[in-house]
Amino acid sequence: MKSTGACEAEKESNLFPQEEEKRRPRRDFFGALLLLAVSSAFVAEALRHPFKGSAWEWYTSPTIFPLGTGVCLGVCSLIVAVRGFAGWRADKKAIGPIRWAAGLGEWGMGRFLAGAAMIVAFLFLLGKVDFYLLAALTIMSFGTIFRSGSLANALKVSAIASAVILVFLYIISRIFGIVFP
Repeated sequence: MKSTGACEAEKESNLFPQEEEKRRPRRDFFGALLLLAVSSAFVAEALRHPFKGSAWEWYTSPTIFPLGTGVCLGVCSLIVAVRGFAGWRADKKAIGPIRWAAGLGEWGMGRFLAGAAMIVAFLFLLGKVDFYLLAALTIMSFGTIFRSGSLANALKVSAIASAVILVFLYIISRIFGIVFP
């Protein structure tokens, strides 16, 4: 028999509190729509390139992987969207109205936009700044800005990750002769 303390701890450790669990079908539906858009972009871009070239046949085409990834992501997203929409329609009153601003804040839109801005900055600097320096700075900035613990611990872990990535990039460039931007 569980003590009351254990029951309270179990309630606190629940990843989806009761109120959040009610809104889950709607969140699944909107998340699946976002993934459907991403998968559509993968498929559209893969179909823009030829499947047969002078250096490859259709079955060795470099577009096979993104096409397969886009199709698989699209099918899985469609299944989640249908399941989420059915759950949303089944219990509309329990789910409540859509609160866009509060929902995006709870979801972490600020962190998402910061990450997207960092990726755009990385892409802008690619080719203008030494690639090895840019790789290390990107890992350090993502690791410290999106940390879950103390700044000192995040800096230590990010520095280790940056060092590992730099060593890996150097080894790849020496073994395979791949020149990074």
